[in-house]
Amino acid sequence: MKKTFLFLFLTFIMSWNALRAQNGGSDYIIVLDNGSSMTTQRFESMKLGATKLIQQLLSCNPLNRIALVHYGTGIYNTNNTNYSPKIYIEYDFSNDTFMTQQIERRLDNGDHFHEALGIIGNALDGVSNPDIVSPQTTLNNDPANPLKVVVFTDAERNTGNLSFGSYLVNYDYPTPNTPEAFKYVTDFKVNRNAKFAVIHINPDTPATEAAASIASQGGSYSGPVETNIDDPDYGSPTRLYFPRTSFDMSPSEIDYWVRLGTQICDTSGWGSVNFKYEPNGCGTNMVQTISGSYSLPAGATFTQFKLVARDIVTGQDYGVNFNPVMTSPTDFYYALQPSDFSFPGITDAKFVFILGLQYNYQGNSYDVMSWNGYPYFNYDLLLTSLPNCGMRQAGPSYPVLDENSIQITPNPTNGAIKVILDQKKIEAGKIQIVDLSGKTVYEKTFRDQNTVDIDIHSQKEGVYIIKIISNKNEIFTEKVIKK
Repeated sequence: MKKTFLFLFLTFIMSWNALRAQNGGSDYIIVLDNGSSMTTQRFESMKLGATKLIQQLLSCNPLNRIALVHYGTGIYNTNNTNYSPKIYIEYDFSNDTFMTQQIERRLDNGDHFHEALGIIGNALDGVSNPDIVSPQTTLNNDPANPLKVVVFTDAERNTGNLSFGSYLVNYDYPTPNTPEAFKYVTDFKVNRNAKFAVIHINPDTPATEAAASIASQGGSYSGPVETNIDDPDYGSPTRLYFPRTSFDMSPSEIDYWVRLGTQICDTSGWGSVNFKYEPNGCGTNMVQTISGSYSLPAGATFTQFKLVARDIVTGQDYGVNFNPVMTSPTDFYYALQPSDFSFPGITDAKFVFILGLQYNYQGNSYDVMSWNGYPYFNYDLLLTSLPNCGMRQAGPSYPVLDENSIQITPNPTNGAIKVILDQKKIEAGKIQIVDLSGKTVYEKTFRDQNTVDIDIHSQKEGVYIIKIISNKNEIFTEKVIKK
């Protein structure tokens, strides 16, 4: 009887631990600087980065919830008469995979992070404040969920006035290296147990050191930090501070948001799936290859994939046929075909791909999902009724032929690829391989060949353009993914 009881007890504990292992979501507040130094282009780049990070956080743990808050001192595109620190809550905490990526600029003029954080505190506490200028006026944090604040900003430490200035620190008490300068940040860390991560564009040393002081311990930044002896993270060797020169991503930063997401997200034992896809032209005739991989908790078994194309305006999902080739137990790729899609009655729309993975763990079914891991694209598929995808054709001095005139195999590749030339026969020419920054990383001439072998093992993972320029000045292009 004792053995039976012990067996049942251990079974219960194992089952409970299995369920607990895939719990543990956090509540994230994404805070966007809307100050006047955020030009339209910079804001759009920041918006894309925030969207990509939100996707990573929802992929990392399906129980994570996101709230998004703008801060500034005036209403965007409005004749303002009152300039004071304000916030606009785009949406309350949610793990809705469509709503959490709907971001529009709301505010303008000055940017005062410290004062905005105080107003965010009011929203969390349900305290009415006229400087919360959105229809949503509260933030409903689950006390059981860790609170994490992620700030996107280009702010100065303390410049200008309350109406149009740029401040990271307390406007009323900005003295460097004092607890008063970081009063609300310290309050969040101590009384709400909040963690901060800061993505910051500003080369100015005082601004950098202040932003690093706001950030919590962790990450890899080990540079100068402004002193705040009341900070629970005081003396930490590293901070979750991510200085940048731009919100735009370079070719070498292909996994930037993936890596950042892993530093601020606890997977809590969930499985994961990731993929990359590079959009190409428009319409389903131009679709490319999806490549990716997945990981599961020890003892879990894979069940199925599910791929959808989501309309970025309506949120409607359309199923896409997806039968990938497995190149290892957890790595896969699939060359999409026009026949894989069905968009009844739709001629003009933009879509993102969302790849779901279902697995079984100790008798329970779990689902995780992922968006395109590339940081450069705000959509994956374009349908349009406009001729030439809404773009002008190349000029007559540069004849660009059908991209299907050449084939690349395998694609994706680990390094060795074969270029199969057009059946019309290209007598001679040269092959160039170009990275996404436009740099030529490989060049080779050929003559009287139907196929050309190329080795790009030495190149980094990413997307490359293979360009063939014939001796008649014909240009053929195709994209290849280096794994």
